[in-house]
Amino acid sequence: MTKQIQTHPTNFVVEKPFGPFLASCMLPEDAVSAMLKMSDEILSNKLSESHGQSLAGVINKEMKVYKSDMKNAGVNQLLESCVRSYVIQSAKNHGMFKETYTFESMINAAWIVSQYENEYNPIHNHSGCDISAVIYLKCPDVKSRRNLEAKKGKIDFDGDIHFVHSAMGSRNYDVFERGMLNIVPTPGLLLMFPSYLTHTVYPFVGEGERRSLPFNAVYRITDENRFIAGDVSNVVHTTFYTKEKPNECSLMSEKNNILQEK
Repeated sequence: MTKQIQTHPTNFVVEKPFGPFLASCMLPEDAVSAMLKMSDEILSNKLSESHGQSLAGVINKEMKVYKSDMKNAGVNQLLESCVRSYVIQSAKNHGMFKETYTFESMINAAWIVSQYENEYNPIHNHSGCDISAVIYLKCPDVKSRRNLEAKKGKIDFDGDIHFVHSAMGSRNYDVFERGMLNIVPTPGLLLMFPSYLTHTVYPFVGEGERRSLPFNAVYRITDENRFIAGDVSNVVHTTFYTKEKPNECSLMSEKNNILQEK
């Protein structure tokens, strides 16, 4: 079994920029390098499985990532601990934490988004989970490429992720409420947020790959079998993630069977 990375994230913060609590941190360089290598292998393997049919993105390359991939990269425990920290810190912030509570959380889906020129993610949220997250692996400098004379001096959102909680707080320079949040991605940045929070990713122009590793997770807080918070159904939303990853031999065998049937 691959030795799990033990380096800790830095600048781990759970804050409330508008409605819900969001978490952010910078992952250690060894973890980012390991995920870059993992994603390189998945993207270059012609037998890797696309996840595009299940996603909102207008993006050509969105590939499935399995739990076994995370374990082999040595980042599984690190990411699970980040999710758990997000849940516990949010519970403390809401006055819903006791030492006697049982906190359970688990990543239940992950994929790679390899975004290129003019590709984008329309506004959406995530289903089948309680928590959503994204890790940035490659972030080309895409700012000011459009070079629009009429927009000089204005903020450039190309390639950014934009969260929308409430249109009520979208007025510029409003001191009373903040309903929207724009974040410029940078390699190593991990963002975690409630799965219901709507968000969008803007397109960009020109060369370069904007690569990210989004994932979903579930959580549940109980106290001696008494429900406190999280998934009220007590049912883990299963996906491909925790299943055995199809190996190349089985995929080739399946492909050959299809060819023979034709």
